[in-house]
Amino acid sequence: MSEPDDDVDQTEGYYRRYGEAVHRRCRRLLGDEALAWDMTQEVFLRAHAHLRHLRGASSPLSWLLTVADRQCFSVLRRRRTEAASELALRAPAEGSRAAPDDALERWLVDADLVRHVLAHCPEDVQRIVAHRFLDELEQEQIAALLDVSRKTVQRKLQAFFDIARRLLEAPAAVPRKGTALV
Repeated sequence: MSEPDDDVDQTEGYYRRYGEAVHRRCRRLLGDEALAWDMTQEVFLRAHAHLRHLRGASSPLSWLLTVADRQCFSVLRRRRTEAASELALRAPAEGSRAAPDDALERWLVDADLVRHVLAHCPEDVQRIVAHRFLDELEQEQIAALLDVSRKTVQRKLQAFFDIARRLLEAPAAVPRKGTALV
């Protein structure tokens, strides 16, 4: 078993190597610089607490980004719950009911909208959507990264679009452009 000082040094080493990437991921998911720094610190506190698992990971960065995703998705879910009564709908001009997936995807490129819809999705959908919209990976790349089939990626993206459509049909479900998600 390693000494506590060695654990601290190793955690600091992971932070020096991967802290910027983790912070960037948190900032992209949350859209808030200060909150992203808080979540980055939370990720590395968890890393320190679970250092044995981090050491055993085949990719430390992937392990850290998974923790970051979970932390940020949790924050997004809390925001959804806290702000649900204050949000107003802004539907795309073509009308949300008949919007094909490509039109819906273009509309969802607005990062605040993606974050809001993500807050309503299960974790497996959240990870795929984060890789698609935030990391801008193609479906094949996501499938390889997560070790799932391309069909699974397509199904999860479809679930995301279905949730987005459902939110578009519900008044006060999606924030207006420029409305801060508190």
